[in-house]
Parts: sequence; C-alpha cells; structure tokens
Amino acid sequence: MEILCSPHTEDIESYLRTKDIIHQRYLHLTPTLILFRRRVQFYLETKELKHAIKNNPAINQDMKSEDKVHQYVHVFEINHFVKTLLKKVTERVLNKAEATVVLERIITTHPATNNPSWFSVTFDLYDLFSEFSQSGLSTSTLRGLDQSAKWQLVLTIYETYLAELEALNVSDRSLTCRRQLESLDISDYAELVLDGAFLPITPVLQVIIDKFHAQGKPIITLLPFDLDQPEHPALKAITRVYENFKSKTDWISIQSKHAESPYIRRLPKLVFQNGNSTNLDTSLQILRFQTGEEELHYIMQSIYVLLKHKGVLPKQVVLVTPGVMEIRPLIREISEQYNLRVHLPKRPLLHLNQGRAIKHLFDIRVDMRKEKNTYMTTKIIKVFLNDSILKNSPKLLDAFEKVEGFFEDCISIEDFTTKLNDLVQAKGLLEERHEQHPLNSVTFDQLNELNMIVQFLGEVSLSLVSAPIARVSEHVQQLITRLQTDEHFRELDPDIWDRIESISTSASGQRNLPITGIEFGTRVSALFNESEEFEPGEQPIEDETDIDLKREILVTGPNNVEFQRYDYVFLCRFTQDIYPEPKRYTWLKTKQVEQLLLQYTTAFKLPDTKSLDLFYLDRSIYHIYLALSAPRIQLTISYAKMDNGQPLTPAHYLHDIARTFRIEEGNRLINKKEKTLEQLLEENRILKSPSKYSPAKMLSEGKPIPWNLIGRSFTAEDVAVFHYCPRRFYYQSQYTQEHVYNQMFHLQSYATSCLYEKTVELFVQKESFPITESIDTKKQLTRLNAVILERRAEAEQMVRPLFPLSNRLWHNIRVQTDFFLRSLLHSIFDGNFIRELHQRGNSIIKVQMTIANQDDIIQVDDFSFSSIRELEVQYLGLETHRYSISNRKDILSFSSSDHDEKETMEEMKRWYTAFKREFKKRTPSVIKALEQVVNGITTGSFPKQTGGHCMYCSFNKICREREVDSC
Repeated sequence: MEILCSPHTEDIESYLRTKDIIHQRYLHLTPTLILFRRRVQFYLETKELKHAIKNNPAINQDMKSEDKVHQYVHVFEINHFVKTLLKKVTERVLNKAEATVVLERIITTHPATNNPSWFSVTFDLYDLFSEFSQSGLSTSTLRGLDQSAKWQLVLTIYETYLAELEALNVSDRSLTCRRQLESLDISDYAELVLDGAFLPITPVLQVIIDKFHAQGKPIITLLPFDLDQPEHPALKAITRVYENFKSKTDWISIQSKHAESPYIRRLPKLVFQNGNSTNLDTSLQILRFQTGEEELHYIMQSIYVLLKHKGVLPKQVVLVTPGVMEIRPLIREISEQYNLRVHLPKRPLLHLNQGRAIKHLFDIRVDMRKEKNTYMTTKIIKVFLNDSILKNSPKLLDAFEKVEGFFEDCISIEDFTTKLNDLVQAKGLLEERHEQHPLNSVTFDQLNELNMIVQFLGEVSLSLVSAPIARVSEHVQQLITRLQTDEHFRELDPDIWDRIESISTSASGQRNLPITGIEFGTRVSALFNESEEFEPGEQPIEDETDIDLKREILVTGPNNVEFQRYDYVFLCRFTQDIYPEPKRYTWLKTKQVEQLLLQYTTAFKLPDTKSLDLFYLDRSIYHIYLALSAPRIQLTISYAKMDNGQPLTPAHYLHDIARTFRIEEGNRLINKKEKTLEQLLEENRILKSPSKYSPAKMLSEGKPIPWNLIGRSFTAEDVAVFHYCPRRFYYQSQYTQEHVYNQMFHLQSYATSCLYEKTVELFVQKESFPITESIDTKKQLTRLNAVILERRAEAEQMVRPLFPLSNRLWHNIRVQTDFFLRSLLHSIFDGNFIRELHQRGNSIIKVQMTIANQDDIIQVDDFSFSSIRELEVQYLGLETHRYSISNRKDILSFSSSDHDEKETMEEMKRWYTAFKREFKKRTPSVIKALEQVVNGITTGSFPKQTGGHCMYCSFNKICREREVDSC
C-alpha cells in the first residue's frame, strides 16, 4: 500500500490526473457520498474523459453522470459499491423488513426472549447480526468475544436465525454481501484507490484490501494529512488507523503551497496545539443565541442575505453540525420560510402527516407500549386531525389542543372515549367565573366528533391488523383499498398516492416471506421510511445520492466535508453535549465486543477498550479539524445557551480556537474571580449575541405589523401581565379566545385556584361570625384549620367535575389548595397585624368575614383600571383588611416551572402583591405603573420579554407566527 498525503483536495485531483483512466480501470472508493459526487464531477471535467465519452457510442447523453464515468473508472462510495454487488444476485434474499419478521418469530418462541424488552430491540439485533455476517467470523469465535449470559443468548438467537434462513432456502443481505465480497473478481482492476480517511477500516473494506494484496495489485491511499505537521493532535485518528498498514515515515507528501492570508486559512495549522498563535481578522465570527431554534433561524437568514443580496452561489455555502437527522425538520421549515433550496433528502413518507397517520392506524393495535387492547396518545390524535387522511370539521385540531391537557394520562382508545364523555359533562357545568377554562373554547359538537373519530380509528385499526397472512405487496394493496373506498378518509394528493403506489410496486419484490397483518403493521415504519428496503435495481423514493452541488445549500455532518472547500461555512450547535460527538452503545453490543471485532477482522489492532475510547475521541477532534479546514472566506461558529429548557455550554474546543488568537481563560479553580472565556471574548468583541438583529429583516422592504389595541378597560392582573411581558399583555387583550389554560402545568394550577376560591366562599358562608380568638392560645385558628379542610372537601365535590383529571393530579391539587388555605388563615389570625396588636397588649380579637364584589377603579385619561379583593376581614373596633380570592386564576399568566426564573417570578409576585395592596390608596407607584400601560398602548410598544416562561405561555404559537411574519 502506498499512502499519499495532502490536506488540499486540489493536490489529490492533480495526482488523479496523472492516472491513465482510459486504458486502465481503477476501483476508486470514497468514505462519503459528498466526496464521491465531487470525484465524479472531477472525472467528467478531465480532458481525457471528456474526449473519450464524446467518442464512445455506448454512452448517450441521458445516462447519469456516474454511469458515464463508470465506463472507465469504477468510483463509488463504499456502501454504494456493496449495493451494486447485491444487484447481481439471483438467489432469494430477504430485505430488512422480511428478515426482522423471521427474528421476531424466533424471539417469540424462545422463553427467555418472549417479552417486550427483546421485541423492542429487534431492529438492533438485525443490525448486530449484519455485523456478524459481514465479519465472516464463525459463531464459535463470536461466542468467545463475551462470556456473559446475555451475549451467549444473543449468539443462540443468531444461530437459530441462520438455521431458519437455511430452512426457508433464503439468505439475508449481509450474508449475501459477504459471499459476494469473497467471490469478487478484481481481475479487471489495475489498481485500488482509497480516497479519504476511512475511520475506522471496516471488515468489508478489509476484505477488498486483502484481495488486492493477495493478487499483488497496487493500492493507493489518499489521505487528508499534513506531513508538514505529522504530530498534529487533530491527525492522531488517521495515524492510529493507517500506521497499521505502513509506517508514517514512509508516507509521501504530494502537498503544494497554498496561500494562507486570512485567519481561517491559518487556523487548521494552529488549533489544538500549544504556543502557536496569530492575529484574528473578520474571517471568523462566533455567535451565541438564547435557543437552538433562534440560532438556526439566524443562520438561515444570514444565508438568505448571502445568496439574495451578495451574489454567493448556493454550492459555496455549507451548514455543518453533527446529528443532522434530528434537526432536518426544523431546517426544512425555516428554509421554506425564506424560499431557500437546502440539500436535504425529500421528506420520507413517514415524516409527512399522511404517512404518520397511516402508520398510527397500525400502531393503535401493534404498538408494544399498549397496556390494554389499544394504544392511543394525544400525539397520535393530533396527527389524524392535522389535515392528514381523515375528514373532520375545520379547526377541530385547534379545539383538541385546547383540551389536550385533560388527556395526559390516557393511553388507550377506551381511556380517550371515557375522558371525552367526562368533558361533555364538565362543559355543561361551567359558570361565568370560569372564563379561562379550556372547555369554553370548544363546542359540544366538537367533543362528540372527537369521540366518534377515536372510536372509528379503533375499528379501522382492528380490521387492518386482522388481515390474513399475505405478501407485503398484498397488505399494501388492502391498505390502499380501505383508504380509497371508506368515506371517512379524505382524497389524498396525487403525489401521496404515487408514493404509496411506488411502495406497493417495490414491495412486490418482497415476496419471499408471507406475513400476518400484525407483522405487516410493525413494518410500516420500515416501508415508509427506509430507502434501503427496496429490492436491488429499484429506484428508492428517497434518493440520498442525488446531491445537487450547484443549486442547493448543503447541510451535513463534519465528517462529510473531508477534502471539500466552501466559501462560507456555518459550524452550528457548537455545544459540549454534541462536541465531541458521543459514541453510543446498545446493551447488545459492548465496547469490548466492538474492539475485538475490529481486532479479528481488520488490520486496525487495538489492545484494549481504552484505546478504542481514545480513537473515537481523536476522530471527533479530526472531524472538527475538517470543519475548520473547509472555509475559504468566512467561518461562523455558533451555539445556543438553552435547548428544550436545558442550559447548554459551548464546546471546550472553543478554548483551543481562542488560544490561536491569544485569548485564554485563567485558572478559575484557583481564582473564581477570573473571567470566563465567554466574558473575555465578549470584551474583545469577538463573541456576539445577535438575538435582536435579523439580517433578513434589515433588508426587508415589508411594513411592520401594527400593534394596535382598541380596549380601554383593564384589571390589576392585566397591568401585572404588562409589567411582566408587554407582548403577552397585547396578545391577551387582542386574542381573548386564546386566553385559556391548556397545558398541564397551568391546568392543574387553574383547578387549584378554582378549588381555593370555592372553598373560601363556602367557609365564609357556613362559619358563624364574628369569631373571638385568643391571640395567645390560637384555639380558634387550630379549629378553623380543621374546618376549612372539611369545606375544601365539600368544594371539591362541586369543582372536580369541572376538571376530569386523574387521581394523581387531584392529589396534587388538594395538597396545593390546602397550603394556600392554611396560609390565608395564618395571615388573618397570626399575621403581622395580629402580632403588632399582641405587642401592644391586646390578647383578644373579634373577626368578621364577608364576601364583597366591589371594584376599586382608577381612571387614567380614557382608560379604566379596576381591582377587586373579594374577602373582607373586619377586626371589630380596629380596621378592615381585604384579600383577593379569585385572582389566582389570572396570575397564572406569569407562572413558569423554569428553575432559572424562580427568583424573577418571586420578585414579580412581590411587586404584584404590593401593587394590589396600594391600588385602593392610589399611591404614586400605582399611578406610574398604570401610566406605563397607557403609554405602551398609545404608542403601540409591546416589547417581548423572552425566557423559560415562553414555553408555558398560552400565546406561544401566535407569538412565534407573528415573529416570522415580521421578517
């Protein structure tokens, strides 16, 4: 093996130009599809191949680019090459969907595995068995990798699986792949070219390498390695793997000189090494955001500006982040808002509402999480109501979302129908005081329609899974027939039908194993989501290889930018939880098993699992190095401070990058007053938080959305909301129909508030007044603490039917209500006023309580503000105190369960309590607060106060939609 090195793809392509690709055939393999596409384009543009293709009568212009190149050079991404071998097979080969059916049947028959835990890892078992088969190791060798009982049981299942395939006279893809590799004829190839770093070498690639070695044919490895810096920490992963083939001293440099003027051109050489630094310039920017969603919005806006206003070509921009799969939906959504073409695979059918709904038709009966005959969740119902496959009334989804919190503990169709009946009863009991109750925003007809839909879904699901044993294609046809003939289903878009028909056509090749309706139901995900499920030779619906490098913005992982260069690189989500990329193991395959598999099947020899850990850590650093090496003009590194309410910190690799321009954090373990790296970067104006700056908005010619309110009457609670978040005040006043509590966090608190109010009313109504209390003995307070619990129990009989929640939640409601009631009695009979009386020598007080509904009103210009405190407590012969008992329903508006905001919440509540107390006195602070509200309304100024509370805000959806419209 000859190893040639250069970090520059141009040097590699200069070397490839020296090859005689017209008269000698090469097998050219790459580790990534993106590099494969680049090399295909490179070959097409070479002078020799252009001439040869033009004069080759066997090549027509309609052929794919790679097919034209394959007439001379067999260039493939490694996994794609293996798939081409499978296309040549004539034997019966089970695909993944069929093979996992065999596995499930085996799991069912084994006493130790016939349980949900093993069924849940069926697809993991298939992947593990694929590794077994591709390794070529015997089952006795595999058993020796781990002596645990669990591992031995896994091997027993594997042996049974192999025996079952033999009995069925079929094979699976991995077994067939291994046989094809072992019989691979390489006589037509003059040379093997390995283009890029394969980290690690896989058993499949090792077989190919060994074949070329055995026949004495040349093997050329082209590595993105800088031999001018052979000990660079970022290159350790390459060294660990490829020194097993040839000593690094024998590697050959083909690197040419390249300009290194901008900072980002020098960064790869300096990073991860001590003592090296340079001057920073504008080619690097580091950005910090509040949330991950805000981060991606800003990045897409920045790309929009580059393309639409600065003339940058899409092919010169790349967005790099690990775990691209998990953020694809969000990137699609944002890119569509800015009309940007982003290279992401076309949404799989399973990711569309229609595909998810079809899958859920089966999940209702086959999901292993079901505890009864059926499985149902609010998430499933929302998919069906969201313009997917069912006919339903307009706005039924909105209605369901308003009452969604009531279904938190529902897990079956039976649970949902019972709950819906309870809600119908509860709606009939609502009073005017319950204006924020979510049932006020739905109708009886909507509740009844939801009930009918839930029952209908159960009936359809039962009929589908009860279908007799048939081929996969026959099950698909039965599904199509039901969807097309049942009047309850809507007419789907032609594109959806075309995709389902394509699945049916492709599934016609899945004729090796008849399956039951239940077995088909458990495989719907694979049919609708995984392109590799199609038979060899068929065109998958989602063609991951169709990369348009000219018209689309690439979104990919850092490992995929090897040997790539882009003008603008956005390295996003640069947080500690993602960098270094975590290596995850399932309980089926341990670290030790992976280390031994590599040791037995490849030239990559690792002495122990610690060495494997170090390799993956080195590989993660290498992937970051690739991202830092990719930009020509500008590199943008960004990260968020929070994700799903969880705080995030920047990746510690930011320290390595900062050292390259001489900024380094002090030892904060010794001196806590030392500034953090983020503080130092902010001081030097390197780290920026552009939350309030929108590149797209700065260039937008659209008019801002007006913030006008016509209301002139507000309550003290409205003023408190304005004080907390003016934007929320606007929405609460403008969209009154949305001001309901539908999240469980608020719904439980709302029920507590209603129970508290009703209990106090019953207490005042049934207690004999005045009450004479001894301040010293507090005998009456002790008695009243017991009495008020009795009144709470009476009130619960009246309030609970309005809130058909679980016993678990009602226990929490009772506990919280009892705390508020005891606090009220303590304030009345043992508060500051009582203690002051006692200090002045009073030992006896008489207390009279009444419920009054008289508002205090303050007029400011033509605006009216009111405050009410219903409970009047008269200390006879002394003074009167007033308490609000209904306001708890309103002050939920500024509640949050975010721990970081607790102090802010407490401060807000203290302000509200003082404001409410001083309202009747019309103090200057009260008038000032009211004038601020008036000024905000008259000027249309309603700034947003963002924070963790936004997650629980009733207007969260509206607020985000308005933000998009404003851009």
